Amino acid sequence: MRRKCIGLILFMLILTTFSYTTLAQQTLPFELQASSAVLLDYESGQILFSQNGKDEHVPASLVKIMTMYVAMDEIKGGRMSAQDTTRVSERAWRMTGSKMFLEPGEVVTIDQLLSGIAVVSGNDACVALAEAISGSEDVFVGRMNDKARQLGLNLSFVDVHGLSPDNKITAEDIAILVYYYLKDHPGVIDYHKQQSFSYQPRSSSNPIVQSNRNGLLRSFEGADGLKTGHLQVAGFNLVGTAVQNNRRMIGVVLGASSESRREQEMTTLLNYGYRNFDLVNISRLLQDKTTKVFKGRQTEVGLAVATPIISVPKGNEKSVSVGIQTKEVEAPVQAGSQVGVLSIYVEGELNKEVPLLAAQDVARGSWYQVLWQSIKRFFQDLIRTK
Repeated sequence: MRRKCIGLILFMLILTTFSYTTLAQQTLPFELQASSAVLLDYESGQILFSQNGKDEHVPASLVKIMTMYVAMDEIKGGRMSAQDTTRVSERAWRMTGSKMFLEPGEVVTIDQLLSGIAVVSGNDACVALAEAISGSEDVFVGRMNDKARQLGLNLSFVDVHGLSPDNKITAEDIAILVYYYLKDHPGVIDYHKQQSFSYQPRSSSNPIVQSNRNGLLRSFEGADGLKTGHLQVAGFNLVGTAVQNNRRMIGVVLGASSESRREQEMTTLLNYGYRNFDLVNISRLLQDKTTKVFKGRQTEVGLAVATPIISVPKGNEKSVSVGIQTKEVEAPVQAGSQVGVLSIYVEGELNKEVPLLAAQDVARGSWYQVLWQSIKRFFQDLIRTK
């Protein structure tokens, strides 16, 4: 019994380690002129390229991705509407750096603040948004860090705008953050893809029009986001995302030497993904595959995976195979509950490991079925111990 318990514990530990996998080579196919860089395939959730992707870096305005994420959670949860209004504080007005040019006492909508952050990276908009949601920036920063912990990401925030060099990220974790951000809030991309933003402060006779700071929107086919950042200590950072042929890629470039360099390196990164990898649906490899169910109305349950799409190098689509590890489960079984581990191979090399899930519900058996299966199991165990 002790051996079985240890085995089950190890099995569950294995399941928890496969949230994200990387297809990035040990030897990189090229090196970008940046401190760190990562490319993540949105459809498969796989990292296709990682250059110093786990190294800590100062994010600068990339912090604002998390600021918007927490705000979008509020809207999605029904605790706030994009049309709600807030009054601008003097503290928000006094913010330096990038601004949407808020003035103290003005009443603005949450929608305007979100655009002001996404398009023109307004530090004043970040503080106004944080105060509207949590009452103070410090409380809101706590929620940002809570969100990072919930997602299991190595991200640390001390402000909502990124002006402090004490904010910390890694390229891999910011890519995964954007993955979750777009999964949870697909409509948020409409803020990030705006080419410009117009806002008329109370004291101005004309609107102030500012262009989106992400030049990738104007230079790369299918680009629709996402965020720029710059501090002297951080260099020039960029999170870029694009859709080509219904396929989204997410790129991260940290510590480039200039705005033009970060866009050039991002272009190289995104082109690498689109030109060198294809998607394969592995659902067919799980057809008719089952695991045993004890004390259920059925004795077996079908197998599935949450994301049946994988990225493979071009030309290797037909070399995909799988290895299945399952455990017997006891009814009742819920569809989507973990029942094993699926190992996916390309040309015999491990590509990705993901949890295997129950494809259907299996109800508890009748008293007769439960009794009969228990008796049958008793005698099977008795024979095995002899």
